[in-house]
Amino acid sequence: MGMEMPEPRLDDSKHRLDELKANKGRLSRLIGEAKQSGGDADKLIDELKQVSDEIKQLQKLLKQQRNETSASKKWTPGVIETPPAILNKTASGAITIRRCADGDRSAVEAYLAEHPATSVWHRPGVSRFIEETCGNRARYFCAFDDSDRLVGVLPLVQLNSRLFGNFLVAMPYFNYGGVLADNRDVAQQLISYADQWRREVNARHLELRFCQDNALGLPQKTDKVAFWLPLPDKTDALWDSFQPKVRAQIRRGQREMTELSIGGPELLDEFYRVFAVNMRDLGTPVYGKDFFANLLRTLEGQAWLVVARIQGRAVGCAFLTGYNGRMEIPWASTLRRYNHTSINMSMYWKILEFAVHQGFALFDFGRCSQDAGTYRFKQQWGAQPLKLYWDYVLPDGEELPALNPDNPKFRMMIAVWQRLPVMVTNLLGPHIVKRLP
Repeated sequence: MGMEMPEPRLDDSKHRLDELKANKGRLSRLIGEAKQSGGDADKLIDELKQVSDEIKQLQKLLKQQRNETSASKKWTPGVIETPPAILNKTASGAITIRRCADGDRSAVEAYLAEHPATSVWHRPGVSRFIEETCGNRARYFCAFDDSDRLVGVLPLVQLNSRLFGNFLVAMPYFNYGGVLADNRDVAQQLISYADQWRREVNARHLELRFCQDNALGLPQKTDKVAFWLPLPDKTDALWDSFQPKVRAQIRRGQREMTELSIGGPELLDEFYRVFAVNMRDLGTPVYGKDFFANLLRTLEGQAWLVVARIQGRAVGCAFLTGYNGRMEIPWASTLRRYNHTSINMSMYWKILEFAVHQGFALFDFGRCSQDAGTYRFKQQWGAQPLKLYWDYVLPDGEELPALNPDNPKFRMMIAVWQRLPVMVTNLLGPHIVKRLP
């Protein structure tokens, strides 16, 4: 059985092609001379045909080799390693759990800056923001070893209303916020301490939001995913990584979008007008304008507003946060009557450009359900789905909570809400949504 000969390298193929073209030119001249002199040119013509066929085959091979070389140099998003919330570090001696005091804040910030699974929502200022803006009780628990070294944190918020019930969440409103700990023992002690508070306030359950399965032996929900996209150093590399259909949709939106601004509180009025209309259309109570104003102030230097305009009119908006190498888009909206313009695609592309220019290594598209239309929207950018694990501490015999739009209990409320004037939903929504997780 004979051995297959390897295909020639790119440089060898180019050299051979030059030789064949030179030979083809020589044969063409000889054929011309033979015909002028009345000689026999048949053999030369056959030889020319063979050379021409070889040239075509070699040109095809060269094209294939160039495409393979280009593909090998093309940037593609790497596989994401989910950062662990519970590490495998040792702690010195007995662990002490207590509420973080103002004097602990610098130690907490230093701990968060070093922990790989930290999100911006773990920051103590966010807990204070929730207390002051939404009126919910918050506790920030810290774990210390016997050398008074911080070895774990757990921010918690109590949501309590007649309509939705009484429960604790780490953290409500946002995608992340569960335990961060040096080891499993520290994590278990923080959770036990938090459960004591749950019993004290007679809350039905404690919800911990993680982006990995920490095998804590707790009941879980895993029906939500986040989408994370690793970012290159250059926007050109990111653009080249998109499918042609995505690039075409972005260009369509760019032809329609006349202006896009990224900034701070100066964009709040335009942002909120678009966001409030979209929330009403979705049947979801809207946060108050003060919610976003206060959050911008809390996250100063780590949060931005985005407004996309067509002919001076704000038709798209987004809220961005950036922390620990990751930019997140927790909220984004476009007016439905402009969906045909692909304004959403061009807005997201501008946001991704901004993330690259700001030096972020990862873009977080936020969470969605696995069967939602937003799942496909986020996936098309090359982002990778990351399953979210929400763990629950429940009293014996208690079922997992069902606070979601698919619950039949809320479908009628959503349908009614979608028919209310925006002015009414803006008035009522903030009082409702601050009690929703």
